Amino acid sequence: MIRFLIRIFFISISVIALLFILKDFNPLNEDDYARILKNNELKVVTRFGPSDYYEVQNEENGYTYDILKGFADFINVKLRIVTINNLDDAINALNNREVDMLANMGVTNNVKLSYSYNKTDQYIVYNSQFTSKPKAITSLDSIEIIDSISIKNNLDKFLGTNDIELIISKEKNVDEIVNLLKDNKIKYTVINENELTIFNKYFPQIKIGFKIGEDVPSTWAVPENTNYRLENKLSEYFTEILKANKLKIFYRKHFTDKLQYTFVGTRSFLSDLLNTFPLYEFHFKKYAKIYKHDWRLLASIGYQESKWDKDAVSYTGVRGLMMLTKNTAKEVKIINREDPFQSIEGGAKYLRKLINNLPDTINTNDRIWFAIASYNIGFRHVEDAILMAQNDGVDSGSWSIVEPYVLKLSQSKYYKNTKYGYARGWETIKYVQNIRQYYDILVFLDSQDNNSNTKQIDNGIPSTL
Repeated sequence: MIRFLIRIFFISISVIALLFILKDFNPLNEDDYARILKNNELKVVTRFGPSDYYEVQNEENGYTYDILKGFADFINVKLRIVTINNLDDAINALNNREVDMLANMGVTNNVKLSYSYNKTDQYIVYNSQFTSKPKAITSLDSIEIIDSISIKNNLDKFLGTNDIELIISKEKNVDEIVNLLKDNKIKYTVINENELTIFNKYFPQIKIGFKIGEDVPSTWAVPENTNYRLENKLSEYFTEILKANKLKIFYRKHFTDKLQYTFVGTRSFLSDLLNTFPLYEFHFKKYAKIYKHDWRLLASIGYQESKWDKDAVSYTGVRGLMMLTKNTAKEVKIINREDPFQSIEGGAKYLRKLINNLPDTINTNDRIWFAIASYNIGFRHVEDAILMAQNDGVDSGSWSIVEPYVLKLSQSKYYKNTKYGYARGWETIKYVQNIRQYYDILVFLDSQDNNSNTKQIDNGIPSTL
């Protein structure tokens, strides 16, 4: 009897040990990692947005994109981004193995989640130009949000039993929601702290009403029945980039960038004009003459790009005084884009190329503004805006007419019908506006007597500037 019980005990221990060893080898679980390697492609769903994924100067970018690209390189496959705003459609695509992962889509149920690579707070925000700061939850009437389970759950907890209309926009991205807020078409929405950091550079009127979530995790979702291999690779990847401190590098790149896109103000500009610009004045005038530009406009572009800082590095990784990408520097045959004089020549040459490549339908006096917009966002997206204007039967050769179409490039109902898709159009509009303001100041000063006294100059600046 004792031998029998001992035998049963050891058999039970063996079965338990075997089940523990084989727990990750469920034959019903799919080997998604093997499929990804076979296809030589990691297909990921995310949303277009300022902190996740976008294209600038014909190159893919974004905080989430950079981390995804790192994982694709880690497993030595190509990365393909698929953008879907509707959460149900995204989850169906994942479950049907049409895609391999969902990145920062706010999914929490019936999936396996990766390491939480970022944590951020969520806020109810409003437009201070049109709406007063809400004093209590009962001050809210309706809130419109993107399709995110995470936002919805935190909002439900915060609102409690208060009767407040919640509108979930299943086909809109965060850019579109913020654009509605900017135009006073909605009163309140929810965005996270990272997004607020970016949007406030362009729309400082967006203010925080309430915090509804703290340390909300950003994660990637994989199918619930995937086997251990994909999970293990994800774990290995995040372990490696944490050791190498790459997550902090990615974060600093996108959310703590020193360069601002707001107009710096006349006094700051004049200070830089008197103290920094003389170092480069000769070369701005020299290359402006060679490539047939107004030197004041070329200098204004340089100031918007880098504040005339030869060591500047943008959040997208472009460098130098005129902020040339590696590809652009190669295109205009600039060897060292960090050399300020080469950078000025490269910027002048590239701007001339952009002007020359514009269609003949662009009005003569407006060609420069189309070219400057292309310098920022890439000509392909400007071309999309021109085509939208043409389809509406308006003057596609006028910058003032096409400008609103550039803004539409961040709205899904428009960009999904364009050739080159989403772009941060609001960034480009602000970019051009700033350059026009710097240019107006330089034109005014150039028309006056050459006086280096800052106070006298500043007193003469028109109040409109």
